[in-house]
Amino acid sequence: MRSALRSPLAWALAGVLLSGPALAADTTTFNVTLVVTKACTITAAAATNVDFGTAASTTATPTLGQGTVTAQCSALTPYTISLNAGANASTANDVTTRRMKNTNAAVTANNYVGYQLYQDAAHTLVWGATSGTNTQAGIGTGLAVPYIVYGQILNLSTNNPATGNYLDTVTATITY
Repeated sequence: MRSALRSPLAWALAGVLLSGPALAADTTTFNVTLVVTKACTITAAAATNVDFGTAASTTATPTLGQGTVTAQCSALTPYTISLNAGANASTANDVTTRRMKNTNAAVTANNYVGYQLYQDAAHTLVWGATSGTNTQAGIGTGLAVPYIVYGQILNLSTNNPATGNYLDTVTATITY
């Protein structure tokens, strides 16, 4: 018996007899999916006010200011940015009649100052809210893109404004 267990054939036969049933395997595949939708935001944290600074009420030359709005859109997403007429426009929804109002409620005469917002530093392209006409267009890259808003008061003296602080609130909207 001793010599029988030393042969390789005996070991192989013993291994087969002592092993359990053979293991089986099967495989399958599956997909991992995601649908990414386009998205755009105008980031309020990155917006800066258009600040005209300080000017004398008799100033007859243009008073300039600038600020920014920042857009961030999914890559390859076309968008437009519009600026409304502001809260104090003399004609509702008419961007050509933008004006700031004196923040002192006691001032009731000469309490408005007209101004305009532009897309360009030359102050030739009014920035408004009519798509395809006076809005700023772009294509998303996935990164935040700042746009400069150029402001101009043509002739402060023609408004004959009362002294004080003036303010308007303009809404920027991104459409995609």
